[in-house]
Amino acid sequence: MSDNPTTAPRQSVVRTAPRISARGNMVSDTNDNNDPVLMEAKLLEMISSLRQLIHSNQQLDEALLEDHDEDLLQALEENEYVILRKRNEARVLAENLRRHGVNISLDDKVPGYNGSVVLRKIKEKQKDNSSNQNGGLYL
Repeated sequence: MSDNPTTAPRQSVVRTAPRISARGNMVSDTNDNNDPVLMEAKLLEMISSLRQLIHSNQQLDEALLEDHDEDLLQALEENEYVILRKRNEARVLAENLRRHGVNISLDDKVPGYNGSVVLRKIKEKQKDNSSNQNGGLYL
């Protein structure tokens, strides 16, 4: 046994570095969720991103209908997930803006998208294959 008393572990405080804008001004993100101007800017950025993702998926769908490519299929699946996530985030943000008196409708700003035709066909084929494998002829 040692004669040295047990010392408490050393603790450090880590502070985040201040964010500085291009003009050299301090940027605080503590009030980003309460500032309608910043929330609206974030929503408009999301809308732009959603439009591009939807357009990209439509192009991927067309390409995959002509020729199967695993990389394109993977990109299509990833985009599907991101589109759903961003749509939900945009709805939440639009609702928060409404609470601040800013009414923004997403219906006329985000194009309609019912999912990938190719992914639906793949899921249907997998469903048919699994039902054929599990099924049989019962008399």
